[in-house]
Amino acid sequence: MLTLQEYLLHSDSRDFTSRRKWQLLADRFTGGLSKPLSKAIWPKSLKHLRGFDHDYSFTRSKEGGLSSLRFKDAEMIQSMALNDLIPPIRRSVTLVTTGPSALEYDWQSLSQSGRMIVTVTGGTKFLQERGITPDLLVVTDPDFCKVNGFHVRAAAGIPLVIEYRSAAAVHRYFPGGLDDRPVSLIERVNKWYGIPELPQEMLHSMNRLSGAPFLISEAPDRLGRIGWSNRLDLGFYPSSTVAFVALQILVALGAKDIEIVGMDLGGTQSIYTNALPSKLQQTYPTVILPSFLSMKDALEGRGIRINNLSPVCPLPPEIFRANPN
Repeated sequence: MLTLQEYLLHSDSRDFTSRRKWQLLADRFTGGLSKPLSKAIWPKSLKHLRGFDHDYSFTRSKEGGLSSLRFKDAEMIQSMALNDLIPPIRRSVTLVTTGPSALEYDWQSLSQSGRMIVTVTGGTKFLQERGITPDLLVVTDPDFCKVNGFHVRAAAGIPLVIEYRSAAAVHRYFPGGLDDRPVSLIERVNKWYGIPELPQEMLHSMNRLSGAPFLISEAPDRLGRIGWSNRLDLGFYPSSTVAFVALQILVALGAKDIEIVGMDLGGTQSIYTNALPSKLQQTYPTVILPSFLSMKDALEGRGIRINNLSPVCPLPPEIFRANPN
């Protein structure tokens, strides 16, 4: 059996390349509107590639992660490894998310604190209006990027960690949004670009053989959103909130002291305009809560302190109690 890294590197690319060519041909003659054709081209194990804009493609590095984004087979951007994008984190970190409680935070004190500042999706503009430039932006929602990718483009020069489908959407709908900035492309666990989804039993076996970089939750979720990744080069677990992905990134980069601002996880309000309708309340009991319970288990005994400052977040406070060494 292969390790996860070996699986990413040695999966048969010829089958994927052939299917991609058929999809591009189908798009040419149907305008991309033929769902039955897409289902015929992409079997269940490659279902995550249905509906993707196959004018875009990605290459892999010898370590297994994505190394570049290509448009019509011409390279548009190169992807950096996370450890090259951001050096190991030694400072305390403030993670700024976009719930309304962020409006009540003491932003003047933060700007003078020396903390590393990380934000998600549309948080950059909110911070810039308060005279703060974040050190890192994390984006994982391709639907957000199709409509609100201007937030990414407005964060020019800020290092960006972005899920690969989201990167394609920004490039397509908001030209220039990925230019002149360091970028790291990431993928969901078991929804890797160009690679068949593994049956759960095989994913568990490969994970064990690879030294258990993932904590794979036993909570039922057919979309595979619940778990924790210690190796972002091998994939991330999305839960139903980008804040959860940002936490995996920060911990993987060495952060030991993290406070979260604005992670309210409820309602439809946001600190930025044009926010898409939220499903946070619907997914809270089935996806979000089990995800953060997985985080608690994964961080047990690692000496990582995460402080959730939202006064209205429904997550149990004990999830965020310090995990002593």
